[in-house]
Amino acid sequence: MDKYILKIFRGIPDHQYWEEFELDLVPMANVISSLMEIQKNPINRKGEKSTPIAWEQGCLEEVCGSCSMLINGIPRQACTALIHKIIKQTGSHEITLAPMTSFPLVKDLFVDREPMYNNLKKTKAWIDADGSHTHEFGPKISPEKQQTMYVLSTCMTCGCCSEV
Repeated sequence: MDKYILKIFRGIPDHQYWEEFELDLVPMANVISSLMEIQKNPINRKGEKSTPIAWEQGCLEEVCGSCSMLINGIPRQACTALIHKIIKQTGSHEITLAPMTSFPLVKDLFVDREPMYNNLKKTKAWIDADGSHTHEFGPKISPEKQQTMYVLSTCMTCGCCSEV
């Protein structure tokens, strides 16, 4: 069976290091399923017992954005990052995972997105629900403003845009 290596930038803010894990290449595996496989038996590539890897996940279908991380240096959601596609795109059986750098590091691949949420609160980046539900037409919004608001409404608060 083919194998691949996950090279993971791990640690806490004052002590970070690279650790490699070798895994069997299984059809349709994604980065999250690979991390879950490591969780079952965290033995690194050197054959040493390791600690479980910390990361965040939620929906597992690219809706919530909580599993966002740097995959081969590119910010994206780990739940939809298919291993075989990454290998095909890069031509390498080594895949690097690192925490996003625009947020404070908690541990391993887990970051604190609270600064982003606080900024969203400051800018009121949502529509207030005031509890009044009428069957009347709402206020008129220009087509230009509708377009802008639609683009903003597609944000899943993953934070990937802050890495660019």
